[in-house]
Formats: sequence, C-alpha cells, structure tokens
Amino acid sequence: MGFLDSFRKMFSSQEQEDRVSLSRKVQAAPNDPQARQKLGIFLMHQGEVVEGLDQLARSAVLYEKDGFASKAIAVLRQMQKHDPGNNDFQKWLIRLLAQEGLSSDAQSELRKVASDPARFTSEDQRLDFFRQTAEFLKKNPLPRLYVCDILRGQKKLHEAVNELEKAVPQTTLSGMYAEFSERLRSLVSQAGDELAVLEPCGFLWLAIGMPEEGIPILDRVAESAYGDPGREATMREVLDGIRGGWDVAAAGVFSFTEAARKRAEPEPQRVEAPPPPEHPEPPLSAPAEEPSSPTETAEGGYEQEESIVRSALGRLQAKVDEEIGDTDLEARYNLGIAYKEMGLLDEAVTEFRLAMRKPELFVGAGSLLADTLADRADFDGALAVLDAVLAASSGGEEMRRDVRYHKAVLLSNAGRRDEAREIFRDIQEKTPGYRDVEARLLS
Repeated sequence: MGFLDSFRKMFSSQEQEDRVSLSRKVQAAPNDPQARQKLGIFLMHQGEVVEGLDQLARSAVLYEKDGFASKAIAVLRQMQKHDPGNNDFQKWLIRLLAQEGLSSDAQSELRKVASDPARFTSEDQRLDFFRQTAEFLKKNPLPRLYVCDILRGQKKLHEAVNELEKAVPQTTLSGMYAEFSERLRSLVSQAGDELAVLEPCGFLWLAIGMPEEGIPILDRVAESAYGDPGREATMREVLDGIRGGWDVAAAGVFSFTEAARKRAEPEPQRVEAPPPPEHPEPPLSAPAEEPSSPTETAEGGYEQEESIVRSALGRLQAKVDEEIGDTDLEARYNLGIAYKEMGLLDEAVTEFRLAMRKPELFVGAGSLLADTLADRADFDGALAVLDAVLAASSGGEEMRRDVRYHKAVLLSNAGRRDEAREIFRDIQEKTPGYRDVEARLLS
C-alpha cells in the first residue's frame, strides 16, 4: 500500500447532517461560526451555491471577529473553490494571509489574480484591487509593480514612475530586483526621448544599486541642459557626487533638483563621546572579568549565515515555481514533506496548502499541514485545517474517526484536555480498543 493510500484509509469524513438540523443549529446559535460553516458546506453540496456562499462568508466574518483568522482563511479557501472569480473573496483572503504572516501564500494569490486578464470588467477595477492589496502587503513591492504595468498600458508614464518610486523600499527589503528591473526597463524604452520620465528612471536605477544602468540615462538628461549654464552645472555637480560615492538610495531622491537640495543640506554634526572615566584598579579580591562569549562576538556572523541560507532557499523556491509551478501538486506534496523533515516549517505549510488543491491529496496534505502548523504552535490553525478536512472530505466513518482522533491529540497538546477527552470518550464508546484511546482516558 502506497503512502497516499495509507492516508486514504486512515481518514474519513463526517456524515452529512440534514438541512433542517443544521438550520436549527444556526438559528439557536447565530454567532457560532462552525455551525454556519457546516450549513454552508451542506448547501454547496446540494447545489445551492449562492446560499452556501452566504453562510460561509458569515462564518468567516465570525471567525475573524473572534480572533481565529486561520479558521477564516480555511473557510475562504472553501469559498474560492465554488466562486474562484470573486474579487472580494480574493482580496479578503490576501489580507488575512498577510495579517497572519503568510506572505508567500498572499503573494501566490496575488500572482494568480494578475495572471487572469479576464478577471476584471475594467482597468479601473483592476487598479483599485492592486492598490488596496498594496496596503495589506506593506513589505512586498508586487502590488505596486502590477499597478505600474496597468499605468504603462494606459500610457500614464509619470504615474507609473511614481508607483516604482513607492516600491523601492519594498524591493530592497524583499530582494525582488528582477521584477522591478523588468518594469523599469520597459518604462525607459517606452519613454523614448521624454526627459521628464527618463530623469526619475535614472535615479530609480541608482536607488536599487545599478549605477551602470542609471548614470548613462542621467548623462543623457544632463546633456539636454546645454545652453542653461546654471542647470548644467548643478546636474554635473550631482553626477560627480554620484560617481564619487554619494548614496542616492540613502538620500531617497529621484531628480537632479531633489539631489542638489539634499546635497546642499548641512550634514548633522557628530558629537564626540566623552572619554571614559578612569577607574581605580579593582581590589585583589575582585573576580577577574569574564571574557565575552562567542555568541556576543559572533552575532553578526550568525545573522549573515542565516541570510545566506534564506537566500539559497529563495533561489530553490524560485526554481521549484519555475519548473513545477502549480501543475504537479504531488511533487509539491513531496517537497512539503522534505521541507518539514528539514525543519523549514513555513515552507512546508505553503507546499501542503498547494497540495490540498488536488482531491486525491486533500486528506493526506491536510493532515500533514495540521501537524506542521501545530509544530509552529499554531494550534488554532491546525484544528481549523482538520475541521475543514472533516467538513469537506467524502470518505467513510473510519476516515472520520481517524481525523477526530488526530484532532483530539492536537487539542490535548494545546492544553484543551476537556475537549480532547470528550472526543476520545466518544471514539472509545463506538470503537473500543482503538489505538491508545483507553490509555489516554486513564491518564
């Protein structure tokens, strides 16, 4: 029996409750998000998509309001399966993913939106979407780069330049230089001889540390000032300063005028620290000072090593995205297992979420995703995944029992022993001798 087959046998889904029973539960507890979630899923299975989505949306609102954003994310992903083109759901999902620190997942969702040209009815609607997501992804330049693409398509080059200026800090923070450079090259090409566009583009190249691209453009702009001695002198002085090492990125300027003004500002005076007072020699009984620990002296080195590891991992993930993408979900599933074994939990979470899109992997990837989230101490998120598996999978009672056992173990590990014991007790009554349930009830 293969690895996936063992998972299929191990887990099962719950038996559907009828509509009347589920509706009564919602009426009795209208602020219970789980009750609404179950009703929504039931309605979906009955083909009542609009009504089902309404209940799921209400469930997600309640989960988020109660502070369970990870559960709201799980519900939104269920909603996406039935209404993948809903931009409001997509925007909501991206916001929650960013809020939960799942930036790679949020970025993946954003790329999915950008790659669908038929998703919006107008360019204004598309612009509005990306501008709003830019507020959610404050450390990621991608939304502003997509805004730049739209503005370039509308021939609004000055506005496109302005978006790139706003994206510089996020680009240097995230390391997404290739995508930024692609937009900037297109802008320079599209600008032709329009110096008012070329000038900020030259400074943008300098801002991302590529003077070999920026200085020739600025030289070309400076040549246009022949006949205006004052302006030409200012430009040449700024260019000489740049060639001499003046840091445009630190100054945050995007024109000769701004650069000249910044360079003319007096540098803040450095205040020399007073010399340390002379201390008398310690008495003979005083203990000798301990030498500084290697941790203190090597902290910068450790940070550098971590940065190198992260950089290598980023290149690996980029290669995986390029060669595998979202088409081979079984490969992403196996990659998630490898990441988990290496202790790269954030990366494993991303892969398992992708793998769950394949029906055959839904239960197995969901189980591993729950374990990985629990390893990150995100027990609420882990339990939400198992609840989604219970609600959405279509196996038998045996699979349902195994998932409920898994959930009880996580509840116990999270310190919620009363809830765990309730599940263990129910399993013991229905299936005496199952696994270690009896021992867990006696402990």
